[in-house]
Amino acid sequence: MESEMVTIIGFGSLLSKKSALLTTPSMQGFQYVKVKGFQRQFAHPAPIFFERGEYPGIARPKTKEIASLSTTPNPESSFVACAYQIPKSEWEPLAQREEEFEFIEAAFEALEEGAPSLGRNTGLMCTRSTDDKLQQLPIWQRYEKCLKPAFGEVKVWSWEPDSGIRPCPVYCRHCVLATQKEGVPEYVSKSFLDETFLVDGKTTLRDYLDKNPHVMASEPPEEFRERYSG
Repeated sequence: MESEMVTIIGFGSLLSKKSALLTTPSMQGFQYVKVKGFQRQFAHPAPIFFERGEYPGIARPKTKEIASLSTTPNPESSFVACAYQIPKSEWEPLAQREEEFEFIEAAFEALEEGAPSLGRNTGLMCTRSTDDKLQQLPIWQRYEKCLKPAFGEVKVWSWEPDSGIRPCPVYCRHCVLATQKEGVPEYVSKSFLDETFLVDGKTTLRDYLDKNPHVMASEPPEEFRERYSG
């Protein structure tokens, strides 16, 4: 009989069980895992950053601080993520919300002794797509409205390693705070700082935050405080 549950892998704000529950209230078997063969990066803009309030929202296009999290294949990389299951009926709405990504089935290693079995230790994970694919989807129109006024062109997955695109401060702070929530193991927070990279694939988030203290001081607008406070 085909399973009625879908295993998903989270690598950003979902690392906080509280945040994961807000996104997927029916989740089961939440646990921390290790994903190998992929690098976690701030490497693409998210349209929602520009749409949170008056343009440009929480994005900072003048300094290229517009990037959200994704993953990209890299045989030498790994990171700590979370994995859990949701009813198959809830998967489609979640996938539609994340339509700028490709979804792949990624393998993971369980890290918590005694954690519930998630079956085959594989889950669906967001990873890089391409601009060509996005141009065929409704989300491209949102990107045109967000990016053309600021940059004169639309690039989502084609920012080069030396492009200078940087994490959106409010969102980055939100993710860091999520890994520091009560109940989140220290190794999860450490992985997020040391195994998350900028678009160049070399600069760790820890090094970036050390040199850019304004990021962790970037509080969200009042109307989005609950959404972006870890």
